[in-house]
Amino acid sequence: MTRVNTAPNLTYAPIGSLPDWAPRFLTVAGIALLAVVVAVCLPFWASDLDSAILSSATPALQWIPFVVILVVHATLRPGMRFWRWSAIGVRPLGRTLRTTGIALCVFVGVPLATIAVTASLGLVDYTVIDGAGTAALLVIPLSIVWMLFTFGEELGWRGYVQSTLAPLGFWRSSAIIGAFWAVWHLPLTLTYALEGTMPARDVVSTTVNLLLAAFAISAVRYLSGSVWPAVYAHAIMNMMGQFAYGNLVTPLVDLGDAAYWAFFAVSWTVWILVILLLGQAVRRRERT
Repeated sequence: MTRVNTAPNLTYAPIGSLPDWAPRFLTVAGIALLAVVVAVCLPFWASDLDSAILSSATPALQWIPFVVILVVHATLRPGMRFWRWSAIGVRPLGRTLRTTGIALCVFVGVPLATIAVTASLGLVDYTVIDGAGTAALLVIPLSIVWMLFTFGEELGWRGYVQSTLAPLGFWRSSAIIGAFWAVWHLPLTLTYALEGTMPARDVVSTTVNLLLAAFAISAVRYLSGSVWPAVYAHAIMNMMGQFAYGNLVTPLVDLGDAAYWAFFAVSWTVWILVILLLGQAVRRRERT
């Protein structure tokens, strides 16, 4: 059998079925990924361990997808080059840098647009806290540093798995990855909910947020052909979300249920509009 050693060209439209090895690979990797994250959370469910320990371990946990997929790859696909299939290259460099800029604009723009609209509707108030200016200056430098950790996730999700699902086209492959990515985070968010440090409604909103953000992260992978813009998109998403919602508006935890869900209805509408625009950008890129 001929083995493919380079990541496939990502096409907007479906171009056929998955490789014959993919269903088994994805099943084994998926079960292993869920098993590992559940195993990490079980001690917190079964005892009174402080979930702050889990928060401190987040950078290490972000490397779980890389480690699991690398092990499954070495077991099931030893003849295929892991790094190339994961799209770790940056050529053409100009496209990679431009797409990283798109990622920056999207993940900075969506929270700011959401705040602007919800504040104008009276759902939240602008509440710029002391030190917000300094925090704003740190968002981009910290997002670059945080790439050290998001690299571990994205080499798995938008690198190896996105290449594997490439025959399904942009929308289907992104939806599958986004759904699994959101489910993979559930044991973690449920741990916080069970301890009482995260309200149940935050578990729901976080899950939907991850699903929607996944489409945008997959889009920059498609637009660039490289995993690096996805690595940066994930990092800036984490940094900007913490900054914007922690420094610029009424704390979401203080909102009543009606205002809370109205806020996220606006946020998700903004996300859907951005995702549709990114999807069209992927489609146009394929035609050029």
